[in-house]
Amino acid sequence: MGRAGLGRAWWKQRFACEREMVIDKTTVRYLTGPYPMAHPIPISLSYPLPASPSRHHAKTSPPPPPPAALRSAVRTIDSFRDARVLVSLLRECADLLHGDDTDRVARRLAPQLHSLAVRTGHSRDPRVTCTLVDLLARLGRGPSCTRLLEEAEDGKDAVLWNKHVAMLAEAEEWAEAITVFRQMQARGVPADGYTCARVLHACGRAGAVRHGRTVHAHALKLGLDVHPLVPGFLAGMYAENADIAVATRVLDEMGSSSIVPWNAVIACCARLGLADDALELAERMARSGPEPNVVTWNTVLSGCSRHGRDREALGVLARMLKQGLRPDATTVSSLLKSVASTRLLGHGMEIHCFFLRNQLEPDVFTGTALVDMYTKCGRLDCAQRVFDALEHRNLTTWNSLIAGYANAGQFDRALELVEFMKRNRLDPDITTWNGLITGYSMNGLSSQAMQLLRQIKAAGVTPNVISWTSLISGSCHNGAYGDTFYFFNEMQKDGVQPSLVTMSVLLRACAGLALLKKGKELHCFALRRAYDRDMVVRTALIDMYSKAGSLTSAKTIFGRIQQKNLVCCNAMLTALSVHGQGHEAIALFHDMWNSGLKPDCITFTALLTACRSMCLVTEGWEYFDSMETKYGVTPAAENYACMVDLLARCGYLDEAMDFIKRSPVEPGASLWGALLTGCSIHGNLGLAEVAARNLFRLEPYNSANYLLMMSLYEHEQMYDEAESLKYAMKARGVDSRLGWSWIQIEQNIHVFEVEGKPHPETAEIYEELVRLVLQIKKAGYVPDTSCIAYNVQEEEKEKLLLGHTEKLAITYGLINSDASRVPVRVIKNTRMCNDCHEVAKHISSLCDRQIILRDAVRFHHFVDGKCSCNDYW
Repeated sequence: MGRAGLGRAWWKQRFACEREMVIDKTTVRYLTGPYPMAHPIPISLSYPLPASPSRHHAKTSPPPPPPAALRSAVRTIDSFRDARVLVSLLRECADLLHGDDTDRVARRLAPQLHSLAVRTGHSRDPRVTCTLVDLLARLGRGPSCTRLLEEAEDGKDAVLWNKHVAMLAEAEEWAEAITVFRQMQARGVPADGYTCARVLHACGRAGAVRHGRTVHAHALKLGLDVHPLVPGFLAGMYAENADIAVATRVLDEMGSSSIVPWNAVIACCARLGLADDALELAERMARSGPEPNVVTWNTVLSGCSRHGRDREALGVLARMLKQGLRPDATTVSSLLKSVASTRLLGHGMEIHCFFLRNQLEPDVFTGTALVDMYTKCGRLDCAQRVFDALEHRNLTTWNSLIAGYANAGQFDRALELVEFMKRNRLDPDITTWNGLITGYSMNGLSSQAMQLLRQIKAAGVTPNVISWTSLISGSCHNGAYGDTFYFFNEMQKDGVQPSLVTMSVLLRACAGLALLKKGKELHCFALRRAYDRDMVVRTALIDMYSKAGSLTSAKTIFGRIQQKNLVCCNAMLTALSVHGQGHEAIALFHDMWNSGLKPDCITFTALLTACRSMCLVTEGWEYFDSMETKYGVTPAAENYACMVDLLARCGYLDEAMDFIKRSPVEPGASLWGALLTGCSIHGNLGLAEVAARNLFRLEPYNSANYLLMMSLYEHEQMYDEAESLKYAMKARGVDSRLGWSWIQIEQNIHVFEVEGKPHPETAEIYEELVRLVLQIKKAGYVPDTSCIAYNVQEEEKEKLLLGHTEKLAITYGLINSDASRVPVRVIKNTRMCNDCHEVAKHISSLCDRQIILRDAVRFHHFVDGKCSCNDYW
């Protein structure tokens, strides 16, 4: 007989005469150890059966428990008439749940104790019920707890009701906790302060601010607002629902120096992305409230880095140091995340040096943050050195370095690390493979990325939504929009549902191709899955509709956004700018400023573009000059380029040249390119040559610069110079970018190229175009041949005008959509010429059709013989 059997026999023999027993913590410890047992001793709380003594048992039985423990363990059944003993047993049973071998004993004791409570009639005692609920909750039997409390809540015992609310709140069943609390109020059961605090927490997390206000009123009525926990949870409830003003007022009325509720409200702001409110609360604490500690500032830092407020995160560190607080490893990890997002390598190295100088205790999280920061800042050598010096590495550390090498295109090194990782007995997970897939895809190797995805799938690793989104995003990043939608179809075949990030990338691909119908399909897809509530998706929808030519739809989506942020406002500003709605863009900018949104460089790029589209030179100067003085924004190179473009396109070429010379930034390709474009519009060959020489130095392989100068030379009949440029392009191996236009009919895209393959219906298109030109000539149209630089007869130039791709695309759209009356939408890759612009105006009037054309500069909306650009583009 084994030791377990001997113990059982001894137990029955020793207590054969006892009617009932109670086991205290000392006895349970004796029964569970330190004696090693092959099987645990079954412990019964029912009446033990009598057993006859056995000599064999007596010889081999284990030593009996200590006499004192036995005396305290053995009771008669009369002892159980005192509920306090049963409560003590239930608590001691719960204390045994430590995740070790005693768990098995406790799990066997629990149902027997429950049964004992029922048999002895103590199950209706609120104290026993609450203690039993605690035990069952620790055993993970939530439904049993709920059922037990519901059975005991027939009366108005406040202890049970309060326990039920607290249990549901601790289990994060917010709606159920609120429901039970409302039932308490309906039955007139009084709630205590702890219950009010817990239900306020539930209202905050469930977004039930209306119920939260009711609980607030209830607490004030019963005087529970003075409970130590209620004010903090009350402020947290309002903060969770983004009502920071009321939350702050509650904190001010507390009259307490406790920092805990303040930190709780700041944590809510950080989690909701309200970085400005979190910063303001922390500064308010420093001025008049409890002094902020390291936890306070770390919470603000975490919120800033998590929600893209990276530059503000660096400012938080300065406030901490000014207060005399010593940053810890958590501070450094959050700061490094912000540095990695902004690619500010210098700041990251300073933080690393600060960490080393102050001898902060390194851990795996700080080490991983350093590796991630250096890889994202392009310093793989530093990342490798940090990685090699780490004493402890986890899977995330390995994945960060592998992803860094993959993104840099060093795939051999990345694969070596994967093999080295395996030799260190660490198997790569889906995150490891996703890093490699992202690297292949972002470097234009989508076929290799797809092959790797199939390989891991064959090896038993299931690709997730991040795997597919990496493929889709990389293709979109490299302009391979066809591959983007192909991978999306493959993703759906694989049964993987797209995420919010996937949806925003797909919408960006639609914007790149101006695919309005496909964009509408994706919009419906987002509506069915409620993705349209996400701000990133909403912004992507605004961008897609504006670039696809449907400004009305973009305005509708923007108007439905209640809490507008800077990103969506910038998207709408850009949309208004490219569609020539300059005055609306300026009005929106002032609305942003009045609502408290601080503009950035992107805002002013869109605003100055709007001024350019309407030739608003005076307004453009005013906004540019007030960027730093009034709005606190340092002009970037893009803003200087916008001013040059505005001046040059409006004919102020000398002022534009002088502006370039006086600008504090190094003149780059964007500034000289804007000047060259203005010179080509206004025919200033002297300044154009100056701009071209700089562009040939900065962008030796950009064919657009050569083509603009060739056009200028040919217009000035300087054919030898034009031929010299052609020879220079050929010698340098510069491929000229040929003009093209395309239009979507149903689900098919029809492309018209200058020297490409002719359209299958070319004869029919030309026949209709000639007919339209003859009719509009009767209405006053005169061909403008100034854009034809070839030395040929005027009649031949008019024939060449008929071959312009935008005319062919517009005509084909009219042929295939007469019955639908929808606008004809055409996309062109170069600037629209004067003659095509006049033809489009006349055709819109003649055919009573709206024509929307997007060229390289802006959108043109032709309606009833007029264009939205007012003949300025």
